[in-house]
Amino acid sequence: MGGHGGGSCDAKIIAVCANDYVIYRSHRQGYFVTDRSPYLRLKEERKRLKLTQAAAGSIAGVTRETWSRYEGGSVSPGMEALEAFALAGADVQYVLTGLRGSTPPTTRERLFLEQFRRSTEVQQDEALRALLGGQASASSQHTFKEVGQYIHGSVNQSGLTLNVGGSKGKK
Repeated sequence: MGGHGGGSCDAKIIAVCANDYVIYRSHRQGYFVTDRSPYLRLKEERKRLKLTQAAAGSIAGVTRETWSRYEGGSVSPGMEALEAFALAGADVQYVLTGLRGSTPPTTRERLFLEQFRRSTEVQQDEALRALLGGQASASSQHTFKEVGQYIHGSVNQSGLTLNVGGSKGKK
């Protein structure tokens, strides 16, 4: 190893370096070193979720042994495994980059979003109105019989002008 801070890397620093990296061997390219920290973060997320390796493996659709290899850095999890782990509440952005993303959605939040996406536009409007503390759609429907107009829900559109009452010729 080269120098560290102008001096040589002593045995203690080399041990720290060796613990933070995994050395892989490639048949064509010889040896190379890669950052192991994503594998350590994978283990950290599993522990944060209070999962055993067997439980995490089951969620990801792999064996406990394979999950152990993921955490050890000898095998990288595929996209399907990471997606399943994320759906179980893991912060996969953190696992991959070391940067915390937004708080992973809870089971209730994921269920709500899935149902919201399957709903009609009217149902989505009603759900949003309820969450925002608005009135139910039955009381927000207005019929103006005199001018033959029907307005349903809120009208929020920039640049929109409503002329109510019409115009009669000036006398």
